[in-house]
Amino acid sequence: MKKFNIKSIFSTLLILLSLSVIVVACKKESDGSPDMKTGDMSSGAINPNKAAGGESVVLTGSGLGQIRTIVFEKNNVPAPFTPTLNTETNLIFRVPDTAYGGDQNVIFTNADGKTLMVPFSVIALPSVTAAWPTDFQANTEITLTGNNLDDVSKVEFDGTTTEATIVSQTRKQMVIKMPSTTITRGKLKLTNLSGIRVTDMEFVNVDMALKVFSDQLDNGFESWSWGGDFSASADEKVCGTKSLKAAYDPAGSWGGMQLGNGGSINITGYKYFAFWVKGADVDWNVQFWLNWGNQKVITIPAKKWTYFKYDLAVDYAGVSSTINNVTFQIQNEGKTFYFDDIMFFK
Repeated sequence: MKKFNIKSIFSTLLILLSLSVIVVACKKESDGSPDMKTGDMSSGAINPNKAAGGESVVLTGSGLGQIRTIVFEKNNVPAPFTPTLNTETNLIFRVPDTAYGGDQNVIFTNADGKTLMVPFSVIALPSVTAAWPTDFQANTEITLTGNNLDDVSKVEFDGTTTEATIVSQTRKQMVIKMPSTTITRGKLKLTNLSGIRVTDMEFVNVDMALKVFSDQLDNGFESWSWGGDFSASADEKVCGTKSLKAAYDPAGSWGGMQLGNGGSINITGYKYFAFWVKGADVDWNVQFWLNWGNQKVITIPAKKWTYFKYDLAVDYAGVSSTINNVTFQIQNEGKTFYFDDIMFFK
């Protein structure tokens, strides 16, 4: 009877295992893409043929295997895509947020360097994510920050034909000059090659407001303040030329910036009370009153302008229709703030 040589069998298994490792190692590494031919890139169409940044679209055609790059023709904007979504007849990809608006070709290039150009239209509506300032007077310049602002041709108050003047513009930023108008407040409507978009933020016309302070104390108001130095200053401003600097005494206790009126103003028909304030060196609490009633305590962020707006019917339901003082007060340690556009508006 033939005996099995255990040592020989073990050696044979080691050889077979080594060969299998070599075979696996010699296989082409894969990124997960389908194994397909590059193709001749002979035809293709994008569906839908019009879309905005971030939206998914599909290239369909023949010979579309192993596409390596996608570039939107205007300003050569590349579009990232996932190779696993590429077959010989389809490719799913997204329109990049950075694509420029309008009609253009999308250029597809495969692993062999062959290209396919497919017509497409990018929808790139103007968007505004920030604006400074949002209060304005006639000829105030406002800086709008967002996207797709370079081809904006018109800026109007929504629902009207009242236009602002475009002073300068880039893709991400635009400066406009506000008109002289009787509009009290409103959103802006921007028009570019892709269409129209209305801003989320509202813009308030200081010229049409009932002002306590704009560039100076208005409508009979004067300073009845104590415990500090309170005066108009050109050091800081929101719009116009000056703000109201409130430098509370360092050794003071409950210093107050009281803006009083020997008569009064009538706020009947006005909807909001609002003001801007630039903070001190640290976040700080300030309390304030209208007619010494309905006390509010606010935290003013350090070193930046912050907007405070109150609905009179909700936040000041108990306040008289006539106002004779607006008072801002802090306790103990002296701090310096800048106030601007203290006003009531409709």
